[in-house]
Amino acid sequence: MNQVELCPECGVPRHITAEHVWLNNGVIVQSRDSRNRMVFVEGENIDPLFGGVQELIGMPLGHALVAAKRRAVRSYLDSLIPGVTKELLRRREIDWRPVNDGLRLNAALAGYGKYELVGYRFEKDVNDYVVETISEPYSVPLAAGDMAGAFEILFGCELAAEYKELSPGLYELTCYVSSHPQELKGRMRFRHYPLREGDIELERCASCGGPRALSHYRWYPERGIILGATTGRRMILTGMEVDAVFGELENELGETLPQVVIEAQRRFVRAGFYSIEGMGRLDMRDQLAMRGLGNLRELRSNEKGLYFRIENAFLHLIVVGLVQGLYEMTYDIDTHLEWNLSEDGELEISLNPVGKAGRETAIA
Repeated sequence: MNQVELCPECGVPRHITAEHVWLNNGVIVQSRDSRNRMVFVEGENIDPLFGGVQELIGMPLGHALVAAKRRAVRSYLDSLIPGVTKELLRRREIDWRPVNDGLRLNAALAGYGKYELVGYRFEKDVNDYVVETISEPYSVPLAAGDMAGAFEILFGCELAAEYKELSPGLYELTCYVSSHPQELKGRMRFRHYPLREGDIELERCASCGGPRALSHYRWYPERGIILGATTGRRMILTGMEVDAVFGELENELGETLPQVVIEAQRRFVRAGFYSIEGMGRLDMRDQLAMRGLGNLRELRSNEKGLYFRIENAFLHLIVVGLVQGLYEMTYDIDTHLEWNLSEDGELEISLNPVGKAGRETAIA
């Protein structure tokens, strides 16, 4: 692992605050390409969320998650890595290994876990393969998809991925040449909404310029993890490829997928993973903005119901389930949900409590 420079004041890697910008409208973008949105969210939510989706639909999702993340990461890196670099890689005029070292370092700083190259064959034929291990992955199937998508760019061919557990917290990931079904090609799309201006003023670190709230988290680059200093919860900094995974799963599983994701998230949140601290408080807007989830414009919440409106919404299905789960946990009651995401990225959520007789109570 290369030496990682940390900000002496807030302890955040300089790479994180140099390569990402927290805007005043609840959005995090890459400094090199403002079209690429990012989010800083609890990584421990990921596997339980997809586990809940699996339970609700009654079928395993591992293969679909690997395939969806592979396609999303490949499309993401395809737009991020300069065309001349990809051409030089394809013609083998530059070595792919230093590029992979950089990708592995980025993954570690983003909290994805620690990848290590084990072995490979790169002769540009059907027998090529690459093997890596990953320790403490944020999600094993998504980590396999991350690796496959990256190596499709580095090797210039289509790959499949498999994974197996070597010991607790340590997995072996293998990518090998494999053609993908024609019907899956050319479908991946990233949603870009016109961003609205905002007036959020996050307190900044005087040294690196990142949000001061990031000082409440600790980076461990040698392990590839980020932990809350007080909560101990694991965080990841991820991007538009995660949002694209949901769109890909909807293509595979049908139009009921959004409500299934929301329900899985609601159940997970209501079970107590998230704290109810901040629900209805002024700092909830800053919390959402620091995570890159959008600009909270309106929140009315009491025992009679909730109305929530956020501009520049991102990972909206997760947000809907989060809000519903937090409200139901707060008041220990079931709710009827209505939500809408507009074409310009404004998310509205309405919740009405459902009593024992199934009657709704409208918010005042």
